[in-house]
Amino acid sequence: MSTGLGSRGGLKRDRCERLVHWTAGVSVVLLSTTVNPLPVYAQEHIALPPVNLGGSSFMDGVGGPGLLVREALGVFGAPRFTDASGDAVPGQNTVVAFTSTTLVGYMPPFKVLGGNWGVELLVPVVHADLTTPPGSASTTGIGDLTFSALVWQAPPLMLGAGQLFQRLDLDVVAPTGQYAGSALITAGSNLWSVNPYYAFTWLATDRIETSWRLHYLWNSTNDAPGPGYEATSIHPGQAVHFNGAASVAVVPGFRVGVAGYFLRQITDSQANGHPVSGSQEQVAGLGPGFLAQVGALEFLANVYAEFAVENRPQGTRANAVVLEVW
Repeated sequence: MSTGLGSRGGLKRDRCERLVHWTAGVSVVLLSTTVNPLPVYAQEHIALPPVNLGGSSFMDGVGGPGLLVREALGVFGAPRFTDASGDAVPGQNTVVAFTSTTLVGYMPPFKVLGGNWGVELLVPVVHADLTTPPGSASTTGIGDLTFSALVWQAPPLMLGAGQLFQRLDLDVVAPTGQYAGSALITAGSNLWSVNPYYAFTWLATDRIETSWRLHYLWNSTNDAPGPGYEATSIHPGQAVHFNGAASVAVVPGFRVGVAGYFLRQITDSQANGHPVSGSQEQVAGLGPGFLAQVGALEFLANVYAEFAVENRPQGTRANAVVLEVW
């Protein structure tokens, strides 16, 4: 069993209906393919916890019954941090992060509401180095676990001359990662997050596809923030974000294309239950990528350059993914 790289010009419909192709449900403030550390560069800035920024791209909406094992490696480097106006935060502010994330997903071979129901678990490991005016720090550890007991893959539909594949997923992020409130950077966020998404792939022709994943993010309260916040609790705001991609099959088993992401925080973060003005984050990223199939394995790689960044580190990220489906 393998995930799709074409349609009638490389991906047969009978195979599409058996595929499992959901990808990592989370990413981070820093890295796109998985969970990374939570940066506290001004110590008073309340950063959003990890979310999926660019961790999914080509052929994302295709799926079906089977067992999926996915390993994602990512690197992110940011030479500047931005404020609420998008300007650089004064002083030396840099971060470099490396992540490895293992995702295991399973869909039983029976129908639920006409589609297929499944579950998934994602385990991240992260190393990051941070330099800010308050000091330098590094962290290595296991990040917060993401799980979902509700992954639903809709049956394929005809749309125009092509096929439409769709999936719903209710991801929950548990505060299981290594966390220290006094640290400048940590692997865990010390709060719960709910991050559902809707994903689809439209295989418009035998060679051309576009894939999108639309997320909403809700966060609980962190009751053990560091002393720099001068608060007994902090509450990151809500956000919406999406990944989008388009690719073309240049030869059987090999696609090239462009992918991107966008995040916008839609409510202010809070400290001690009070809104923090000017705390909303924003980021966009865009870059090239490819998807290759070799036997039962798939390889996916993307590079993103960030722009339109507010209240976040701004840099370049790259990720590489290998997955196998049975």
